[in-house]
Amino acid sequence: MGERLLRTLTAPRDIAALAVFRMLIGALMCVGALRFMRNGWIERLYVEPTFHFKYWGFGWVQVPGETGLYLLYAGIAFTAFMVAIGALYRVAIIAFWCLFTYAELMDVTTYLNHYYFISLLTLILCFLSPHRAWSVDAWLRPKLRAMTLPAWQTYWLRFQVGLLYFYAGWAKFEPDWLLHAQPLNIWLPPHSGLPLLGPLLEFSWVHYAFSWFAFMFDVTIIGFMLWRRTRLLAFAVILVFHWFTHLFFNIGLFPFIMVFAVLVFFDADWPRTLLARLRLPSPAPAAVANVGAAGAPRWSPLATTFALMVLVFSMIQFVLPLRQWWYPGTVIWHEQGMRFSWRVMLREKSGVLEYRVVTADGRTRLVFPRDYLTEQQYREMAGQPDLILQLAHHIRDDFDARGLGPVQVYADSQVSLNGRAAQRMIDPAVDLAHVEDGLARAEWILPAPEGPPPLHRPLRLAVTP
Repeated sequence: MGERLLRTLTAPRDIAALAVFRMLIGALMCVGALRFMRNGWIERLYVEPTFHFKYWGFGWVQVPGETGLYLLYAGIAFTAFMVAIGALYRVAIIAFWCLFTYAELMDVTTYLNHYYFISLLTLILCFLSPHRAWSVDAWLRPKLRAMTLPAWQTYWLRFQVGLLYFYAGWAKFEPDWLLHAQPLNIWLPPHSGLPLLGPLLEFSWVHYAFSWFAFMFDVTIIGFMLWRRTRLLAFAVILVFHWFTHLFFNIGLFPFIMVFAVLVFFDADWPRTLLARLRLPSPAPAAVANVGAAGAPRWSPLATTFALMVLVFSMIQFVLPLRQWWYPGTVIWHEQGMRFSWRVMLREKSGVLEYRVVTADGRTRLVFPRDYLTEQQYREMAGQPDLILQLAHHIRDDFDARGLGPVQVYADSQVSLNGRAAQRMIDPAVDLAHVEDGLARAEWILPAPEGPPPLHRPLRLAVTP
């Protein structure tokens, strides 16, 4: 069985699809980094804030100065361009992954699922060889050229893409999304001014229809992409779905990343087929090697070690999103296990927050988050308990540095979840200055609100004569 598995994994497949995938991801990330700099997001997200939220375990990641930030994003754009054209590919993709991942770790409030997805995809690309065709490297080094790659390279990418859809779909299998159409009931009506479709977005049945469609789409679409007979139709549905996400939600590169990602489910020679239909030249792949005639592949120590590494990586990716089940309550409230689990756009939170700081002389002072944060940071952190805790620690350290400590820090937070009435999220009696963040259940987070969220109906304005 081991030899049969190895033959399956090493079966030669046309390199064309992965070469195009490399070009598309590289070009998209290059454009994305340039867009990030042009739109002033470096200043808004990293230069203007005086405090940055850290990921648990990554407190060592620091935000460089403004010049360093521009050099960082210029490096991301340059290495992404090198990946796209396949120049010094191995060095370029490793450098891109390091720079991009570092940038994403600089502040938790900028976390986006699709940027995490890009970090994973490009990490996988570090171990693949899509630069052996249609690249500068292959042009300059004829010995590098290849017309096929082993099948495992495509399977690994397919697994990662499929896992995202799998968890994104089943994350929607919960009451707020399916039974109460939240948060789409909140998000869609403001788009009622769009031509043609806009007026429909005010109706509750449309919100339910979109909720159920998104759930069914996520849990089934990969199956349809794997089946050749339904693949083209499924891809058309993907294009429509992500056109809507682009239309309704300001989520940047997300639709493009997701459309490019599913291309790995097409046949490995799809770019050559497309070029042939367009009557454009394309070098035909070499004859598929007869692996059996050349001698069956063997599990060498190196191949076995690498296969085990890929297996461990894949198991971690499979298990990581499940960690939310270790914590009681709903993850969209307490957020323990929320990040890195493909729970995409499942909750609408808004909140108000202030801290009570009891100084060493017994006086109580009110501290407002905006004294330390930008508006963008405040909007992101007000509904996330671990970030509320981080800012409490920063306030503690600030008071200590000013000679007012040791202090006690208490949070008064009111948070609305998916349109429900706001209620306390943090136990106001717990001194957060002495609470450490970690993987254990956070006892200082109060239970989620009970009862279903309300269904908001559109306001009708009437003009009376």
